[in-house]
Amino acid sequence: MRAKIIVFLITLFTFLTWLFMAIYFSTENDWWSVLESRETSYDTAVVGVSYVKVLLGTGLFLAGGTLVYMLIR
Repeated sequence: MRAKIIVFLITLFTFLTWLFMAIYFSTENDWWSVLESRETSYDTAVVGVSYVKVLLGTGLFLAGGTLVYMLIR
């Protein structure tokens, strides 16, 4: 039981670390980034968070964490 709690906490910590790094320390050209740019005019671009990429990343972390959780005896 203790190992499953550790797997849960590690998965949660890595997810939150990825989300923080993907929002604040990445560019929109990085493959692990959640940023998207919406150009409003020729000289102005607005950069925001893509909710689709956040949901995909959340799904990947949930699937990976669940798989490791199930493999632990």
